[in-house]
Amino acid sequence: MEFRLLGPLDARDGDVAVRLGGVKQRALLAVLLLNANRTVARDRLIDDIWGDGAPDSAAKMVQIHVSQLRKLLPGDMLRTQPSGYSLELSPEAVDLHRFEQLAGAGRGALADGDCESAAARLREALGLWRGPALAEFSEPFAHSESRRLEELRLAALEDRIEADLARGRHADLVAELDGLIAREPLRERLRGQHMLALYRSGRQADALAAYRAAERALREELGIQPSAELRDLERRILAQDPELLTQAAPSRAPIAPPTTRYAINGGISLAYQVFGSGDIDVLLITGWVLPMELFWDDPAYVRFLERIASFSRVIMCDKRGTGQSDRLSPGKTPTLEERMGDLAVVLDAVGSERCAIFGISEAVMLAALFAAAHPERVRSLILYGGFARGMSAPDFPWGPTFERFEWFLERVQEGWADPASLLRYWAPSKQDDPALRAWWARSLRFGASPTAAAQWLRMTAETDIRDVLPSIRVPTLVLHPEGDRIIKSENGRYIAEHIPGAEYVGLPGEDHLWWVGDQEPLLTAVERFVTGASVPPAPERVLATVLFADRGDRAVSEQVAAFGGRELERGRDGLLASFDGPTRAIRCALAIRAAAHDIRTGVHTGECVLADGGLAGIAVDVCARIGALAEPGEILVSRTVTDLVAGSELRFARRDRALDGLDLLAVA
Repeated sequence: MEFRLLGPLDARDGDVAVRLGGVKQRALLAVLLLNANRTVARDRLIDDIWGDGAPDSAAKMVQIHVSQLRKLLPGDMLRTQPSGYSLELSPEAVDLHRFEQLAGAGRGALADGDCESAAARLREALGLWRGPALAEFSEPFAHSESRRLEELRLAALEDRIEADLARGRHADLVAELDGLIAREPLRERLRGQHMLALYRSGRQADALAAYRAAERALREELGIQPSAELRDLERRILAQDPELLTQAAPSRAPIAPPTTRYAINGGISLAYQVFGSGDIDVLLITGWVLPMELFWDDPAYVRFLERIASFSRVIMCDKRGTGQSDRLSPGKTPTLEERMGDLAVVLDAVGSERCAIFGISEAVMLAALFAAAHPERVRSLILYGGFARGMSAPDFPWGPTFERFEWFLERVQEGWADPASLLRYWAPSKQDDPALRAWWARSLRFGASPTAAAQWLRMTAETDIRDVLPSIRVPTLVLHPEGDRIIKSENGRYIAEHIPGAEYVGLPGEDHLWWVGDQEPLLTAVERFVTGASVPPAPERVLATVLFADRGDRAVSEQVAAFGGRELERGRDGLLASFDGPTRAIRCALAIRAAAHDIRTGVHTGECVLADGGLAGIAVDVCARIGALAEPGEILVSRTVTDLVAGSELRFARRDRALDGLDLLAVA
């Protein structure tokens, strides 16, 4: 059976057209075809087909449509999975896959200099289109997917034009490019091809006028200047560079900006993107508040992403409170625990079971904590430009002092009127680059408000994951610019020294921004590590938060279940339970205390041994001993716990008690 998405949705069994049913049933099939051979979660199907207006019966309607489609499709092509449904079929059965294969082959031939083969394959690829894709659908998924597919078509069209330019067909291309520019005035690659076709046709003045038109359109519509490649082409046309008569148009074919999709975690919408087609998934977590949709507006950032996508499938998301994800109420910042849950939800949404995590800058803390708490979902860990503790301490001199941090926070908030001024800290070598300054200023303003951005920095400053590092058991690569102005390289060395078996690579330069300047040393190390690291065996240890209560009655058990905990042991001496993170465990302890004022409770986060479906080890024993030291009605926690709950609004009071050198505090 053959399926066609590039035009009106169509299915054919040999020469016979298959009747696909009503609109919603066809929409369901389209979503499954767009995600062929991957599980699509039931909640995502409902969201894709009905959006916010989903009826109460949506889940049942999905089941009915699946049942009807199974009657039309052969064998077990449409399969039920634990979390949703998948359409299992040969990729060649879908015209979209054939288009991508032909377009990729054409792009490869173009890169190899075989312009004749490139033009032929790209024409064949474009010939698969029978009209606008998904135009018949008004469902939510179609709005974003139709744009994505159109971007793929346009990228292939640009490749074909580049091949024709290399074949000397410039005179024939001018009229075609005139029409394309009228419809797509902001595509810089088309603009460059238009300029080159005009120049090669002996129309230098028209080529320069085309540049001025491009400059005006980009400035008025996007508030940016043309890319460095387009500006260089104008300079060479002015100089009548003879090499322009034989060279191809500037810039290679970019990855089409992927569709932004949404996953839901506890009512919070999380924006994410997926691109690349490698066998290994890489979850890219960037720092602070930069919005991923604008990554695609900076040519240098696009090159960075393209390189990672050349050997992997890349997954990116905007952190809750930033970018296109739901904003939070004023004064609210998410905890590391909430953000770990967000990552798990996004990975589930894209069908990624085990990935390499690439944490950058402030996100190093989140990436490291996720790898320690969920090693079964992490095949390798890459940490760039990060730190384990946000502030300096007697045993950690590399963070800022309190006074220095407050001074820096003032500079950030004052600089939000002109965020480009902050580049002197993040990218000193490029602080005067007008294109980067414009992009940086726009990205920070789109990413968050100045108050929210400052709150992110303050939350990070209050966090300390040093006790977590020895619990990381996956292959780890740590990278850091040796001259980093924002985060000293000693921070990276500390992380590598305290993660068992971690590799450290010092990088040249002083820029903290990972895509600025020479990307090659960073990306070469990342590619080598991601593609060369063997998949670790099933984990035997995991980072977990353990709660002990000195009563194990039914009321305590109900509270543990209500807060997502898992009972480890219950008896006359009390109850032990585990949680995914410390904030949830403490809130459970507060609920237990509210119901039974005299109960003693202890909470500790540490490395536990996976044993017989439960947890054991020193961390479990330590938690029980902490609980035994608590006074009636007191919730006593270890310093490790308090270091991981920044942003939770929980408050703690010091106590004159310690356990084997471990500071203990009481929940206020």
